[in-house]
Amino acid sequence: MTSNNQYINIFLLGLSFLLMGLQPAIAAGQPISVQAQVDRQEVTVGESFLLQIKIDGDDSPVEPDLSSLQDFTVQPKGGGQNNRESITIINGKVNRISEHGYIFQYQLTPKRDGMLTIPSVEIIAGGKTLLTQPVPIRVSKPLTTDEFKLMLSLSAAECYVGQSLVLTVKWYVNTNIAEFNFDLPFLEDQRFSFADFPEDSNYQGQNAIPIKLPGGAVIARKGQELQYTTVTLRRILIPIVPGEFDLGRASVFSKIITGYQQKRPGQPFNDFFNQDFFGDVFGRRQAIYKQLVTESNDLQIKVLPLPEENRPVDYSGLVGQYSIAAEASPTEINVGDPITLNIMVTGGVYLDNVVFPSLNNQSDIRDNFKVPEEMGPGEIDGRVKVFTQTIRAKYPTVKEIPSIKLNYFNPETGKYESAATKAIPLLVNATKIITARDAEGITAALANSELTSLNKGIAHNYVGEDMLKNQDVEISSWFISPIGLVFLLIPPGAYLLVLVPIYFRRKRAQDAEILQAHKALPEFSRQLAMLQKNIHQKELSETVSGLVEAMRVYFSKKLLMPPGGLVYAEVADRLQQQGVEKKVLGELKNILDLSEAYHYGAIDRNGTGRENLQEILNGALALFTQIDRSLKN
Repeated sequence: MTSNNQYINIFLLGLSFLLMGLQPAIAAGQPISVQAQVDRQEVTVGESFLLQIKIDGDDSPVEPDLSSLQDFTVQPKGGGQNNRESITIINGKVNRISEHGYIFQYQLTPKRDGMLTIPSVEIIAGGKTLLTQPVPIRVSKPLTTDEFKLMLSLSAAECYVGQSLVLTVKWYVNTNIAEFNFDLPFLEDQRFSFADFPEDSNYQGQNAIPIKLPGGAVIARKGQELQYTTVTLRRILIPIVPGEFDLGRASVFSKIITGYQQKRPGQPFNDFFNQDFFGDVFGRRQAIYKQLVTESNDLQIKVLPLPEENRPVDYSGLVGQYSIAAEASPTEINVGDPITLNIMVTGGVYLDNVVFPSLNNQSDIRDNFKVPEEMGPGEIDGRVKVFTQTIRAKYPTVKEIPSIKLNYFNPETGKYESAATKAIPLLVNATKIITARDAEGITAALANSELTSLNKGIAHNYVGEDMLKNQDVEISSWFISPIGLVFLLIPPGAYLLVLVPIYFRRKRAQDAEILQAHKALPEFSRQLAMLQKNIHQKELSETVSGLVEAMRVYFSKKLLMPPGGLVYAEVADRLQQQGVEKKVLGELKNILDLSEAYHYGAIDRNGTGRENLQEILNGALALFTQIDRSLKN
């Protein structure tokens, strides 16, 4: 009897779950609510914190507009659905309760100190418009220190509208840095135009440091001056309007490591709001940080207007000192033949804004040559910008490409000036029109003769059935004829002769890459063993540079990545695609952050730098062994 009751209960339970799909979910009556929450409410200027906007009752809300948060820099951190479902069975009745929600995440960075407020944010969800509650944030001024300095400078304090200047931001560092963030408010000043410094935009040397700015990341360079490590950032500044302007000050907000403490028992590895990568590699300690701010000097600039007097009609807006040269090919042509004309413009460190005016503006060129209305944007090669134009001579009397002029304003003399190329000699031949009579060799005298029928030559009509011959060819005859066989076998044979060497060459290259990937970890281990052996004989920065180089070489061989730069985001994305766990990626990021920190000055101030670095090397070997094992799986 007991067994029968068990079967009946199992049958009823299964039937209940079957009917559950037919029961409507109890979600239609779920109220919609919104809530804003932050991970902490006391921060310093430049210190980022996380804001969550939580919506309950709708899992597809409209993304909110946070432009009203004027006192904060807002960086979206994504979002996702927050749905839950529960099932209850009471007296055989099955109820399924579905709860729908969504969470938006943002990283906020305060721009000033004081008692700030995250205002109410309008949320549109489920056809309703709701408001989050205001959130107060207490923002204090970061500490200052004499160990840091920040200097602003311009290549000229007085300039003209449209003149390209070099803005230099140099940060002097004399202690260990964990994180830093540049705040350059003047880069958003609409009275100026800013661009990348040409020599830094594509720089990928070992001393290159990417700096995140509102307009995107730029490349700074690390250097050494006396006891300071320097970070130099350069931008091109172009004034748009005249006047005297105060660009204000720049700031660098940095987080320094002041020591370490034992991790508290039960502290989670990856707490959502308080990730501590620096303690997670070895699992025993966590870093103690202090937030600092470094302010720069004030920067002023006087911008003069361009004079109206003597301004050329075809002036294109160039300000600076320029020179031009030209070359043409070919120089012996017929009327109407294309001539490739290259015009080289030099002058200044920034040539992106150099636009060459249309050659049709010069009458001596327009009258003698056919010139397209538009000219290409030009290509920059170092300190030269090359413009290429195709022109065609109109008349055989044309003897040269005349001098080409470029007008510009010279800020040194305060006057409009012109640069000019040298004339290029040409030999232009008259075009001869070839007729059908020329092809047959018929003289012009025949043009006036009576129409006659020719009995020979290509103009004679050959008629009659005797002109037709049966020339049927069967495919089988090709295999009988030795010549036919040769012609049939030559194409595939030639193809095989080309294909076989290519196949083996690619196979050898592929085998070499596989061999290099297998050797990546042993070579990495040997490099780390050498660094550990010489850790007391070399400077800390040299040992760290060796570690970074060893990691670059490993990823270059293991992941077939270029060794020029080690960017965590690219490496992590590739590793994650190949199945490496997020925990391992977090430990890798920790090692990269610590390695970068060792580059910023005297980390051995308390005498424990070499001991800590020894632990980093040990942890790196264990971590890369784990990564290598994951990649093989």
